[in-house]
Amino acid sequence: MKTGDKIILIIVILSLLVGIIVKEIGISNTSTKFVVIMADGKVYEKIPLIPNLKPSTIMVKSNEGYLYVEIDNGKVHVLDSTCPDKLCIKQGWISNVGETIVCLPNRITISIVGGNESVDSVSY
Repeated sequence: MKTGDKIILIIVILSLLVGIIVKEIGISNTSTKFVVIMADGKVYEKIPLIPNLKPSTIMVKSNEGYLYVEIDNGKVHVLDSTCPDKLCIKQGWISNVGETIVCLPNRITISIVGGNESVDSVSY
């Protein structure tokens, strides 16, 4: 191994270590997760998703029907719905940014988003 190869290897290892440390410390732009509930294509409610918060149940109405959403300990799931197939209930609990529960017959979506709402990319 030549001297230049050793320098490149040391730089790669140091940048990997810095990346791991930054990830573990949690330095990021997103501070709080939110549950965004949309009905009929419009924002119905936006709720901060805080761990160790008292459980709450929300009734979400759309033009096609309704569903009950439960928020508990930093997680969200659908308790009951008027849709015929109940797939939204079968999706279970979600807790990570980017996860979504969709109820197509009722035209309702429940998504978890980060605190930073800047758009990373747009696709058509």
